[in-house]
Amino acid sequence: MTTSIHPVDAKLPLRQMLTLGLQHMAVSYIGAIAVPLIIASALQMSRADTVVLISTTLFCSGIATLLQTVGFWKFGVRLPILQGVAFSSVGPVIAIGSNPEVGFAGVCGAVIGAGIFTMLAAPFVGRLRRFFPPVVTGCIVTVIGLQLFPVAYTWVGGGHDADNFGAPAFLFVSISVLATILLVNRYGSPLVRNLAVLIGMLVGAVLAWALGMGSFEQVGEAPWVTVPLPFHFGLPTFAIIPIATMIVVMIVQMVESMGLFLAIGDIVGKQVEEKEVINGLRANGLASTIAGGFAAFPFIAFMENVGLVILTGVRSRWVVAVSGLMMCAVALTPKAGAVIASVPSAALGGAGIAMFGVVAVAGIQTLAKVDYEHNRYNVLIVGFTLAAALVPVLSPALFEQLPEWSQPFLHSSVVIACLLSVLLNALLNGIEAPESKSREALSHNL
Repeated sequence: MTTSIHPVDAKLPLRQMLTLGLQHMAVSYIGAIAVPLIIASALQMSRADTVVLISTTLFCSGIATLLQTVGFWKFGVRLPILQGVAFSSVGPVIAIGSNPEVGFAGVCGAVIGAGIFTMLAAPFVGRLRRFFPPVVTGCIVTVIGLQLFPVAYTWVGGGHDADNFGAPAFLFVSISVLATILLVNRYGSPLVRNLAVLIGMLVGAVLAWALGMGSFEQVGEAPWVTVPLPFHFGLPTFAIIPIATMIVVMIVQMVESMGLFLAIGDIVGKQVEEKEVINGLRANGLASTIAGGFAAFPFIAFMENVGLVILTGVRSRWVVAVSGLMMCAVALTPKAGAVIASVPSAALGGAGIAMFGVVAVAGIQTLAKVDYEHNRYNVLIVGFTLAAALVPVLSPALFEQLPEWSQPFLHSSVVIACLLSVLLNALLNGIEAPESKSREALSHNL
């Protein structure tokens, strides 16, 4: 008797694993180095220290990805999740590091302390799994896709630093990438279709370089080899206020991570139980603890890669594990990473539109299965959640005058979607899944 292997656990041929893993890494690389670049600039680090910070962040991102995809013992959700630094940690890290009495060693100590807290708190937070029925996860996935569109539009226009943002040449490159992705999906073989985003990005990059976009200057300046070592900025120091500040960030990230675990589970067709949620949160805590030792930051799932999973249809966690290994390798060879970073933003834009669009569609598909006819509360839950969750994207100034302690929770559309949809569902439908209530109402009507 043979037992079928779920696509999430399937191991593909080595060549496929390598090419698909490269595709995941290429898509995530710009986002992976954005946070350390922002923090290094804000803290006025030297160029040498900035290179070290990028290297350690990439290295720890690879480790965090392996913890979530491969896992061990009671660590790892074991889903195709690529981990990257959470943008919600940027503000607190800069605030802590800017304090001359604390410095960057205090940042490392705060990240380690918050990581340990996360590992200890994971079993308690994971028990909230039952509050995430399809009406909640559908809202979360939809918001994930919608909130990423401004990122894609910025890429399409040439990037934040473009002097002639939105120039026709940028739009032409992005449209060419989109057209390539569509053509590959329509006429390519199954293997080639899986690589549609990578092929589209390559076509866009070549076209952009031919039109004079981008520069290879940073490739020449990047060192060939660097070795991430722990405690580069000195032994971590531990203080109550910095650790408490980072714990608040980690609480927000635990809420967001739980929603992402369940949403990605729905996307790949694998039920994520309470135990898996706890293991995933525990792995986030361990990854952050390791990151603090290497002068890196807390990690969370990269939402960009969720779109890639949907678009390619490849759900294997081992593919993403390979991309985690590649992240570690690129951390050791900054020049290789600089080549990826030199891809013009317009080439990323077309890929971003495609990936983020299918994420939003996946959420809409989940919401389409929710019963609105026999349970009118679901209409209110979805409507109110989407309206509130998109405020940080469409009108970010709206929440600026609210208390300082609330800002970490209002900074992310995904966090708002998690908190509000869970709260509304619990108040209106109760803890029991609304679908069962709908079935009871239907049987009563019959």
